[in-house]
Amino acid sequence: MIFDRNRLTIKKLDERKSKTSYNPMGVIPELKTKEQLVFIDELADEIKKKKKVVIGFGAHFIKNKCHRHLIELMKYDYIAHVITNGASTIHDFEFGYHGKTEEDVRENLANGTFGLWETGEHINKAINFYCYRGYGTAIGKYIDEERDKSSVWPGSCVSLAWHCYKKDIPLSVCTSIGHDIIYEHPKCDGASIGQASYIDFLKLAHTMEGIEDAVFLCVGSAITVPMVVEKAYAMAKNVAPNTGHNCSCYVVDLFTDDGEWNEGEPPQDSPSYYNRPMKTFNRMFPGECKYMQLDNRQLMYHLNEKIANDILTSFN
Repeated sequence: MIFDRNRLTIKKLDERKSKTSYNPMGVIPELKTKEQLVFIDELADEIKKKKKVVIGFGAHFIKNKCHRHLIELMKYDYIAHVITNGASTIHDFEFGYHGKTEEDVRENLANGTFGLWETGEHINKAINFYCYRGYGTAIGKYIDEERDKSSVWPGSCVSLAWHCYKKDIPLSVCTSIGHDIIYEHPKCDGASIGQASYIDFLKLAHTMEGIEDAVFLCVGSAITVPMVVEKAYAMAKNVAPNTGHNCSCYVVDLFTDDGEWNEGEPPQDSPSYYNRPMKTFNRMFPGECKYMQLDNRQLMYHLNEKIANDILTSFN
């Protein structure tokens, strides 16, 4: 026996209390140390020099509205590929469709409404229609078509998926079955989601093939981004040995790092050995992976400001 999803009650987003609005942006945390400033300056210089960025992040990146800065960076044609998980696309879609996101999980788990909103209906519809295009493209295309109908979504232009679709920037959504609220919905088709997400993984492998002189940026993703990049990189390296030449990697998160990876791979009895992003990216790019403890809002705001100001200065 399996659960009959047709018994579920799905509600409109207008009925939900959402905790985060796309506007206003809120206060940007200031940089606290000289090391943080140096890190962002160095990252900005690397991006301007190499002009090819593969960026991956977790859902808090979108919930914290950091994607508005990523959309700005897209104007300079620096972004080669975007990688994220399924939860990110939920926040992204809700910002575009509803202007708000983030339900009260504790309250809604208690009252039996958690995740059972029209968000899942729309995202599943997008994937079911366009799974052959990949998960990320499916959502971007769906938003593009819906926003042109008689009822224009007031926030559609703030969707990262939509901007990636319009600029033809690959957005790889690497999802895990059961992890996201869209799996609760009657319209969810696991086969379509699997096909769409795997197509996105193969798109990532295509970007990896022969990639040189690129910057890899991992923001707040402890598992998904390093894991999928590693496997796509391995496939690319198998057919194109030059893959990874002169590439550098920057990892940003909130965990405390003791710097052991700067001295080489720590022993297995060290807690640092199990720091997945540093382990994965140091093995891919030995000696070229740097970590900084930063709030993702700090990173993206100050990085965008640095790049924009430097480019403006170069024209004057």
